[in-house]
Amino acid sequence: MLLFQERDFGEKINATFAYATQNFRSLTLALLYIAGPAALLAGIAEGVLQSNLLTKQNPLGQSIPSGNDQMGIIYNGPLLVILLTNILKLTANLIASLVVYSHFKLYSQSGSTFINAGAVWHEVLSVLGRSLWIAFLSFWLVLIGIFLMLVPGIYIGVVLSLALPVTVFEKAGPGNVITRCFQLIANKWWSTFGLIVIVALIVIILGLGFTIPTILIQMFTAMELLPEMPSVVMVLTNAISTIGVTFLSGLIALAIGFQYFNLVERHEGTGLLAAIDTIGTSPTRPTAQDEGDY
Repeated sequence: MLLFQERDFGEKINATFAYATQNFRSLTLALLYIAGPAALLAGIAEGVLQSNLLTKQNPLGQSIPSGNDQMGIIYNGPLLVILLTNILKLTANLIASLVVYSHFKLYSQSGSTFINAGAVWHEVLSVLGRSLWIAFLSFWLVLIGIFLMLVPGIYIGVVLSLALPVTVFEKAGPGNVITRCFQLIANKWWSTFGLIVIVALIVIILGLGFTIPTILIQMFTAMELLPEMPSVVMVLTNAISTIGVTFLSGLIALAIGFQYFNLVERHEGTGLLAAIDTIGTSPTRPTAQDEGDY
């Protein structure tokens, strides 16, 4: 599959699922080994929290005030666990995105459908430090925009959705990454926004298969329609749910990656130049074959 290629809206969605299908084994293994541990820790933390809340105890073993007062719950200890859980979830999603973009990079270099998880890990490590800084900076820029008027935050968030692929493929620093994102997305903000929304909705629907069992167990236990669940059950269901949702978030990263390739191709013709360079050195394939079934 040719990565750097102009694609319309439908072709980008098709390419997202075609790439996921074609590279399912290597991509899943890389996500499992690299992003899986952070997702597992997040799931365990959330499972412990939910288990303690449902048994009317906080993570420190103290009783929750009568009436299940939510503010009482927060002030008695779980706030730290909630914060830790969300940090772990954000970290898992960040690493999952870096795995996807590193997989893209290795695929573009080798063209192989099997990318070794160790090679992906090496690529992730090489950009992890800069990616953390860029993610932190992007978070605060979006948060400030939301506090100002909401719309600026949404606009900046869509623009900076390209920050990680720019970081992985172009090895730019934080300042250059932001400038590059605005340059690439010029006149293509709405198509980028639409692509993210559509794929995110697909991910939410697919993710229900992981989250519904956990939600039902928690709801029925809280309503005392089920006997009190052992803590291990809550931890296990939350861990499975969090890992599954983290893996599915990779589809959003895949879609953003194909939008990045599309925008770079429109601005710079990277794929076309690469094809021209191969003339006379190796057989070139027809464009229709490069595009596959879509």
